[in-house]
Amino acid sequence: MKKYLLASFLMLVMGSAFAQSKPKQKEKPPTQNDMGDMMKEMQKAMDDMSPEDKKAMEGTGVKLPSLKETPKLTDQQLQKGSEMNDRIVPKKDDKRIASISKTPLTNVTLPGFLAETNKKVVALLKQQSQAKGEEIYRLIKTQHSSAAETGNAAAGLWMMGRAELAIYIMGKSCSDDPSNTNNLNNYAAMLSMAGAEQLSIPILNNLNKRFPKNSTILNNIGQAWFGLGDINKSESYLDSTIRIYASHPQANFTKSFIEESKGNKNGAIEAAKRSIKGGYSSEKGNRLYKLGYDLDSKDIHWDKPMPQDPLGLEKFKQPDYPENVAQSVVLEKEWSEFVKACENEINGLHEQEKRLEASAQAASQQRSELLLNAGSKGLMVDLFPPLASKAVIKLKAYMVDGNEQYALAYQKKTQAVLNAQIKGSEFKDELEVKLHGVSEKYDSQSGEGKPNLIVLRCADVNQAKSDYLKVCNSMLKSEHSDYLSFLSRMLSDKIYYCQYTTWQEDFEVQKVLAKINWLGSISTLKPQFQDQCVEKPNGESKPKPFKLQAFDDVHCEYHSELKTPVGTINTDCSRITSTLDLKFVKVGLKQDMDKESFNDQFMNCSVEVGASESAGFNTTLLKGEASVGVAMRAEFDRTGLTDVIVKTEAGVGLGTNFIEDGSKAGVGVKDLSVEAGVEGQISLISGKSSVESTGVLKGVFTKETE
Repeated sequence: MKKYLLASFLMLVMGSAFAQSKPKQKEKPPTQNDMGDMMKEMQKAMDDMSPEDKKAMEGTGVKLPSLKETPKLTDQQLQKGSEMNDRIVPKKDDKRIASISKTPLTNVTLPGFLAETNKKVVALLKQQSQAKGEEIYRLIKTQHSSAAETGNAAAGLWMMGRAELAIYIMGKSCSDDPSNTNNLNNYAAMLSMAGAEQLSIPILNNLNKRFPKNSTILNNIGQAWFGLGDINKSESYLDSTIRIYASHPQANFTKSFIEESKGNKNGAIEAAKRSIKGGYSSEKGNRLYKLGYDLDSKDIHWDKPMPQDPLGLEKFKQPDYPENVAQSVVLEKEWSEFVKACENEINGLHEQEKRLEASAQAASQQRSELLLNAGSKGLMVDLFPPLASKAVIKLKAYMVDGNEQYALAYQKKTQAVLNAQIKGSEFKDELEVKLHGVSEKYDSQSGEGKPNLIVLRCADVNQAKSDYLKVCNSMLKSEHSDYLSFLSRMLSDKIYYCQYTTWQEDFEVQKVLAKINWLGSISTLKPQFQDQCVEKPNGESKPKPFKLQAFDDVHCEYHSELKTPVGTINTDCSRITSTLDLKFVKVGLKQDMDKESFNDQFMNCSVEVGASESAGFNTTLLKGEASVGVAMRAEFDRTGLTDVIVKTEAGVGLGTNFIEDGSKAGVGVKDLSVEAGVEGQISLISGKSSVESTGVLKGVFTKETE
């Protein structure tokens, strides 16, 4: 088996190399001689690297391998590796399927089956996992002698990526109380996702008989049969799941691969789209892209409505635009004070911008160092906020004006303002012609011995200027208002967008830049002014200093908290933090929540968490499609937590919280805390397994003897 997996890996490497020089088409698997030639070429490329490049790579923890010795693989093994690389669904594993007892489990035989299963499973766990698992198990038991509490602790550890500890403790919990059906489901799901599908099926069949038409159980059975390669049985259970819960995130994702294996590309796309509707992950998005479909905003559920004016831009009111010379005298002074106030505020914001950019740069540098350190250890670090990829797709729909992208709309709005300024210049030229005519008229009538016509002259001058101000400022006000209305919406949308797509330090910088942009715009887009012609000038009055309105603070309003017996997962807009309970830190669990377990031992899954018995636990098993009361669903893949969906009671009854076809349960819920301790409940919904047996328990039954 290891040789086949090595061959499969080499097929991926070589396929990438061949793609650089050959057209993309179905290639015959390379022979041993082909592989030898390729390895020599790759080794030569590494030998030709400069010492500086080698040192730089080694500085990041990447040690260059030696490819001088070709792995001893036969052409048959290379053929096998090629088949594995091309396989969409697992090959049927008749040996593991045959090991499943034909006699259904009963309440009498279940404890014995669990004891035998636990014995097999524990033997495959690392010694340190067994020891630490026992320590944590006893700690929980001393505080709460409850199988529900122990099971929820195990589920919490699973959510935090501690797969081996979770399996150990969940197995102990099931042995303590075989009647706890939710723990049985979760244990079976863990077994299946860890590579021991054949051990999960008897437990799930027992639950399915007792609780028919439960989407969680049906999905978990379908996923187990998929891992065993019985695609027909798998599809039957998955179809039943989807009939109950159309946008089931895991059943639909696996269904997508089954449809693709049958050559039904459109069916594969539709299933993947339904899966994303139930819960987003970048893996699902990448799958759709591979199938030739680009995700659209409407394909993704979003439960956080966009506020109208998060920065409070609409509170900033410019002085009026004068329509005659009398108003112009007063308003020009108001505008002068308004512009001065904006400039002072902008200067202060620029100082704030410098400080925030320094903080953002320091945070970015720290993330880069973490990334390099994690890469050297084979661990994973988030390059972007955890929910950013979902937000980018969902919120791009808000970055448009009508049917146009904001960039194009911005260009058009800016051009409209420039056109208005050009037209205003034409009005100004017309005014100059009129004023010249007034001057000629009264200059010919003035002189020694002639009457003083200054009052009449001023009246004509003021009328000409007032006519100009009315037509010019009316046009400018219309175009400026239209532009500022657009800019306000664009900046507000951008800030809301950045709240979910950037790190907090960068978000703070973006808020300041948006404020500077707004103040600069409202103080630059001004009306035209004209002096008033008067017979005798009056003394000038000084205007009062202009006091600007205050910006609203933009901060995350959507917070959710998942409390488990071992720790808490908090979601704040696009930011996710995991915190272990102090008592578990004291027994030696790491607080940093690194994700090595997700990468090496984890499969896709969904986790339903309900607050209490009112959240749908009448059967002691949470049903993902019809949870009433308060509940949350979290989506996981090999990178960790990828999505969190809030569900709240709609007040109609069971089944009102479907999240599909535009129905958005929990929309606008700003603060939600769900605790799964003794009363609450966590239910694991397993996802698609890999084509080849992987996971913690892959050795519980050998798939291949070669």
